[in-house]
Order: sequence, then C-alpha cells, then structure tokens
Amino acid sequence: MSAGKLYTTATQGQGQRIRAVAAFGGVQLDTVEGFESNVTNKSADYLAKFPLGKYPALETPSGLNLSETMAIARYVASLAKNSLLLGSTPEEEAQVDQWVSFGDTELFANGRIIAGLLSGNVPYNKVIDNFYRERNTRAIKHLESHLATRTYLVCERITLADISVAQVLRSQFSWYFAPSERAAYPNTVRFFETIANQPAIKPVWGDIVYAEKGAQYVPPAKPKKEAAPAAAAAPKPKPAKKEAEADDEEEEPLVPEEPKAKNPLDDLPKSNFNLEQWKREYSNRDTRGAGGSLEWFYQNFDKEGFSLWKCKFKYNEELTLTFMSSNQIGGFFNRLEASRKYLFGSMGVLGEANNSIIAGCFICRGLEYKPVIDVAPDWESYDFEPINLENEADKAYFEASLAWDLEIDGKKWADGKNFK
Repeated sequence: MSAGKLYTTATQGQGQRIRAVAAFGGVQLDTVEGFESNVTNKSADYLAKFPLGKYPALETPSGLNLSETMAIARYVASLAKNSLLLGSTPEEEAQVDQWVSFGDTELFANGRIIAGLLSGNVPYNKVIDNFYRERNTRAIKHLESHLATRTYLVCERITLADISVAQVLRSQFSWYFAPSERAAYPNTVRFFETIANQPAIKPVWGDIVYAEKGAQYVPPAKPKKEAAPAAAAAPKPKPAKKEAEADDEEEEPLVPEEPKAKNPLDDLPKSNFNLEQWKREYSNRDTRGAGGSLEWFYQNFDKEGFSLWKCKFKYNEELTLTFMSSNQIGGFFNRLEASRKYLFGSMGVLGEANNSIIAGCFICRGLEYKPVIDVAPDWESYDFEPINLENEADKAYFEASLAWDLEIDGKKWADGKNFK
C-alpha cells in the first residue's frame, strides 16, 4: 500500500531526498504527475490541503497532510521498520536529527543564499557572498573531520541523516565546488559517492554530476553603445543656454538618494582621547619601554569614552595553516571598514599549523563593543570579553596583544595584523 502522494517537481532536491528515503527503506510512495511549480501549488485545491502552498508536500491515505521536507522524510523513514533509518537507540535518534538539521541549516541554507546572489535573484553584495562562503566552508570542514574515522554519520549503517546530508552535497557538488576544492575534502566526497551509488538510491538521483569549475559572480554585461549616426551638416551655432535650462536636461535619479543615517556613536560625549592620534603613535613608536606607544596610551586614554576588549575566535579547531588564519583576520578587518573611525585592533595567530588559535584585542569608541563591531557580518564568530586595566592579567594580555608577543597555553604569537 502506498504511503501517500508526494507533490514535487522532478528536479527539486528536497523531493529527491524524500524519494530516496522511500526507495532505500522499501516504502511505496506515489509521485503526483504533472506537478507545476507556481501553478499546481497555487490552486485552490492544493491550498486547501497545504495552506502555505509549499512543496514538497505529502498527502497520506489517513488524511494527514505534511509540507516540510524534514517532517515528510522523517515520517517516510519511520515506515521503513526493518531499516532503522531513524536509529536504534535514543542517542542515535538524536544524532540523526542533529545531522539532518546540520545539512539543512549549515549547508543548504548557505548554498541557497550564495546561489541567489550569483544568479541575480538577490542583489549581489561581495561582503555577504564572502560571509556565507566562509560559513559553508566551516560546515564542510566540520563534516570532513567527522568522516575521517567514519563511513557513515551516526552508526555503522545508513540512516536518514546520511541520505539527507548527501542530497545537499549532491546539489553543491554539481555547481558550487571546483575540482580543486573537492580534492580538499576526500572523506566527504567518499561519503557522498557511497550514498549516491546505493542500488536503491541511484535510480532516483541518477549519475553523479560534478561541477567543472567553482561558482563565481559574473557581473552582467554592459549594453553595447549604438554606433553614432553619420555626421549631419554642422548646425549653426546657438547661443549658450542658461544654467537653469542646462540643468533641466540632466537625467534625474529614479529614486532620490537618501541622506546617510548618522551613526549613534557620533552622538557620544566628546572624548579627550584622540583615536587617530593613537594610531599614529602606535605606528611610529616602539610599543613597550620609555617613550613607547603604551606609555602615550596610558597618559591619554579616556575610559569613559572608550572601552577595551579581548577578542578570540570561537572555532579554532577549524584552523589549519597559519598564513590562512592570518588571511582570515585580514578578511574580518576588511568587513570592519565601516567602523574604522571608531575602532583600533590588534589580532594574531598563536601557535603552529593545525594547532593554533586567533586572539587579540580591540579599542572601541563607547563602552560597548557591539555597536562598533557588528558592521562585520561574521562578528558572532568571535568571543568578546572586557579588559580591566586595573587587573594585572588583563593589562598584561592587552599589552602583549599590542606588542605582538602574546602567548596563550604555550602557543606563541606567529603572525598578526592591525586594524587602524
């Protein structure tokens, strides 16, 4: 007996996931023929069953109607009694749910935003593009590390988690990852190919298709200028137009340019600590010692108008080569550009390849870091902790960050960058 009717298109990845789960679990599932996106799911009959008009959607013989991919896949997997697709213990069941969610929120969601930016469906923004690429890379690295000692994600057999994550990889491998990028994740590729080539799943997904080059933004071509018409007889000179008349011929913008919003940081009480002067002192003096930039800082710092913060990267286990980590700091600093007049930073990579951390400090206008730092989309990837100069440990950390000789848990400063 059929478990129900599945509404989806032939190429929709989420629908292919559900069909693969049914095929692998031996669950009969009927696919509705002739389903058209934005036609079938906009009909009154469809909306009566699935009010949001979303698909894939499942209509069951019992009258149960489901319209979320994760819920449908889980329901279909639960009908496959002999395959234990949902795990055999409460611990395995929880891990299955964890990895299904990981695939949807850490891979699929990032890829969807990147695809929207590159296709023009969303206005392109390089900062946003880089932010979601970095998040996607972080997720793939986590997956690669997890699969280094495992064939499957949860246990020694295929579960719903494996099929779900492999379906998302199937999509990204087909358009996003260049061959050189895939080569960096051999465990993930091996895992994907193992799932995609299962005898029950391959007829649903078809042959594996890999992208020949990575996905990059290509600006739209500028329209070609029409050839100038043949020169006509020279007109008689006309008297010069009045300035007002000339202005009338200028094209006005379709949308008036809005005045730039004033930054609330500009409304803070005036401070006698000149941040720009500090940046010059830091650049032109030795950091430590008599006459050094630290001496100038302590003589001029205004703790009512500025605050000091430790900054540490949250995901140090993902760091590999130190020069790549240093480049990551540079990228973070680039995304802080809008706060340059309110901020000074000194960040470094401590340790060695495959055993390093990112740490340092910031001097921020105002008494909170968030209004200054949150201009960078990836600011939440870092932990911030206030520095109290009356605390000797905090003071030593601050000075070492500026002098580039900070050491944490035996990891010594290897490379660094300043935001100034």
